[in-house]
Amino acid sequence: MKQQIIRRIKQWKRFYAAHTTEVDENSTWKDILLKLNLSYTDSILLGKQAVNKCEPFDFEELLYLGRLPYYQEIKNLMASMLNTDFGDYFLSRLPNGDDVYFVRYPSLTDTELTDNLYEVPIVVATVVYHHPVDFDEDIYIWCGKNYLYENICKHLIIRYADKKPDDFIIPSEYCNKEPL
Repeated sequence: MKQQIIRRIKQWKRFYAAHTTEVDENSTWKDILLKLNLSYTDSILLGKQAVNKCEPFDFEELLYLGRLPYYQEIKNLMASMLNTDFGDYFLSRLPNGDDVYFVRYPSLTDTELTDNLYEVPIVVATVVYHHPVDFDEDIYIWCGKNYLYENICKHLIIRYADKKPDDFIIPSEYCNKEPL
């Protein structure tokens, strides 16, 4: 099942990468999506085309993904959060030693420098689990609008790693603060 899911992820990456340059199915989802620079409308259109061409995950594949550590919890959390409710970096530190690092792309300050208002940010959630996870492919999830049509649309990428991602940087003014 794992290999089947990895093949399908590569197929989706190949489809998305074909709509831009300098990336391919071996690129990260983050790199592909940043290169595409998709608006909300473009995200919907390309997503529908991808579903028709690549097919969505089937029931058994979704069950497999749903059994990965924190997959459902991260997906549900990010799908419900307004894009204005989180910054460039945030962390979930769990009592059992697991950490989930969230990084937003582009950063909030970079959104003002582009022609796309980035109504659809990219959020990379890196799970550092207390046991190795035998799945090293980034998983892409589209989080669409909710029933109130609030601005919650985002590209979510869930990945599993054995250490904090290098691009997770907490500004120094927050490093010496006491926890709440």
